[in-house]
Amino acid sequence: MEFEISPPSAAAMLESLRAYGYSLNSAIADLIDNSITAKAKKIWISLRWAGEDSWISIRDDGIGMSEEQLSKAMVAGSQSPLHRREKHDLGRFGLGLKTASLSLARSLTVASKAEKHSLAIRRWDLDYIAEQQTNEWRLLKNSRKNSREKLAGIENQETGTVVLLENLDKLCAGTVSNSPANRDEFYHQIDSLRDHLGMIFHRFLATSSRLKIYINGETEAHLVKPWDPFFLKHKATEPKPVTRIPFGETVTTVQGFILPHKDMLSQEEYEEAGGPLGWNAHQGLYVYRGDRILVSGSWLGLREGVSKWRSEEHYKLARIRVDITNEMDSDWKIDVKKSLATPPQNLALVLVRYASQIRAEAREIFAHRGKYGKRTRTEKVGKVWLAKQVRGQNTYRLDRGHPVIRSFLERLGGRRKEVEAIFKLIEETVPVEQIWLDSAESPEMRSSPFGSASDQEVIEAARTFLEMVQGDVSTPSKDLIDEICELECFADHKDVIYAHFGAA
Repeated sequence: MEFEISPPSAAAMLESLRAYGYSLNSAIADLIDNSITAKAKKIWISLRWAGEDSWISIRDDGIGMSEEQLSKAMVAGSQSPLHRREKHDLGRFGLGLKTASLSLARSLTVASKAEKHSLAIRRWDLDYIAEQQTNEWRLLKNSRKNSREKLAGIENQETGTVVLLENLDKLCAGTVSNSPANRDEFYHQIDSLRDHLGMIFHRFLATSSRLKIYINGETEAHLVKPWDPFFLKHKATEPKPVTRIPFGETVTTVQGFILPHKDMLSQEEYEEAGGPLGWNAHQGLYVYRGDRILVSGSWLGLREGVSKWRSEEHYKLARIRVDITNEMDSDWKIDVKKSLATPPQNLALVLVRYASQIRAEAREIFAHRGKYGKRTRTEKVGKVWLAKQVRGQNTYRLDRGHPVIRSFLERLGGRRKEVEAIFKLIEETVPVEQIWLDSAESPEMRSSPFGSASDQEVIEAARTFLEMVQGDVSTPSKDLIDEICELECFADHKDVIYAHFGAA
């Protein structure tokens, strides 16, 4: 004999399967993948608090499994990642059901009913296996005592599957059922779960006939709502051309989007578009596989030169959709949790070229508060500040060619040198770090020009500028009013200025 059989210890291996680093959100999402693969149209998720007796169930109306199919599905590594899968199959390693469930619970019960088959039940119980001390892979054929009622919903269905997670030691270890703090923390996670599922499966949820997910109930109020990362419902969102990138026998589809600047959104729209984790966290590439998000906003380690791209404030309007097939799992190094992806090198080079342009356009719109949108920026728009590089350093200078500043300097005569000194003082002391910090930490508090001013204050400021440019403003020309309204500081207040001076 040139070999020996060396089976792993069941107790040790099952404990090891718990260490893949799932969160509640990623674990439930992985279990939902199985329901979608089973052609489910409805999924019901229940999370019930009872201290150390708390439990979670995920029930679907999919095609279900027979006794034989369920027994096979409960095996760790039930399907090789090398096997060719159906296009709609969201699986990968044949581990998700086990690793996702056991990452949260020490007891995993699955009850399933296929068409023309009776209810089948199988259970992995880590405590039972540890107590037996046989190191055998003993897959139980029954549920835990007093757990049958938690599976009751499946018995009233013609087909479907329910996954029951009990002994939630990772979520509820050491807790007591009457602790308000523990209970509140448990249920607080439901809000995060709802947001996460609405993002990961938004393409499925966007059409209610395709998929519905309910959490802790069965009414409209309990439905998970989809969250579209690209905010396509807003007219100011700018889709870019679709690019198809051949790779071997497969094709990767890429499309960029520039989201609207905050100044073009209501507060409610701004918060919605920001997503579950906020604007900065959701910039970058969104990798989809079978309409399911694998990566929800990341630059995927892409780089130009020696510097990796990072999530930065001025690129937060850039989001890029990338669609791959499950045939590319190996090329993209998809992990067990289906939450990490790395593009192959040749494809990464194409993505860098495409994403560079999207990032540049997003930065331009961010810098100019979204005023230019889809139209070409004209030189007539007057910016007060100019960004320049001087001896390798970023500097910010007042534009001496700005109509108002130019007119002001021309009137100074011999005092121009003194004003230039004041300008220099202002330019050399721009609080760049403070502005950047405030913008990053509290972007919603950043004001637009004259954002907190009254209409009368705007009119008086415009009158002063008109006087500096023209002199007598009793009857300003329409061209001059147009020019004032194109200044950066007045661009958001055109209606007020035209209503006052236009009438005059």
